[in-house]
Amino acid sequence: MLKENNENINAASSIELLWEEGFFKDARTLKDVAKRITEKWGYNFASSDTSKALAGAKFLICTGSRRFFKYIQKISSKSKKVESIEEQLFSEDLVNKLGNAFKIEVNDLHINFNKSSNCTAFTLRKILEKSIHIVFAKNNLSSKLDDKSGSGRIIGLEAMVDAAAREQINGIKILQPQTAQNIKGIKFLGDVAAHNPLTNVDMETILPQMPFIIEAYKELAERL
Repeated sequence: MLKENNENINAASSIELLWEEGFFKDARTLKDVAKRITEKWGYNFASSDTSKALAGAKFLICTGSRRFFKYIQKISSKSKKVESIEEQLFSEDLVNKLGNAFKIEVNDLHINFNKSSNCTAFTLRKILEKSIHIVFAKNNLSSKLDDKSGSGRIIGLEAMVDAAAREQINGIKILQPQTAQNIKGIKFLGDVAAHNPLTNVDMETILPQMPFIIEAYKELAERL
């Protein structure tokens, strides 16, 4: 997998990055590709360079006739499992319900998911913690998150998850108890990614957690 480093992007590497994010799941013209590169990185490569890079990309198939070529992926850069998770995680419905308050976090997650496991674990944890905090604040329940030691701080994430499984809004728990129990693993992975300098989180450890974390996001998003 390539890393998005604007200083090292050329026509060929930008096309590979677009393939990795699923841009070529649908057939794309040279104009489509050039527009997306400009939107994403601000570059305007020569048409001849972009055409040459598209023609040389082994993961793409060229269809159509001269001057009307379209390019579509021959193979996916992702496993079916990862594709399925991303479809749910970045679904229009969930992203819209999370709203502008999570725009930066969702964008960071989109960039790093399945590319940087440490960044993925940290961002997943942050979205969970932030969404619980906002739900409690919007429903005048913020005091339920206060640390009773009098330190002026809020309780830790595990305690926040437990609180969300206890508290109700209109007779419905903020988080279903089973959901709350299932997502505690992402708290551990996020802590490792953020605070343990000697240990890295692996995507193969994160992926089994994703159905649970997506369900938690959905339940919390209904209260935002």
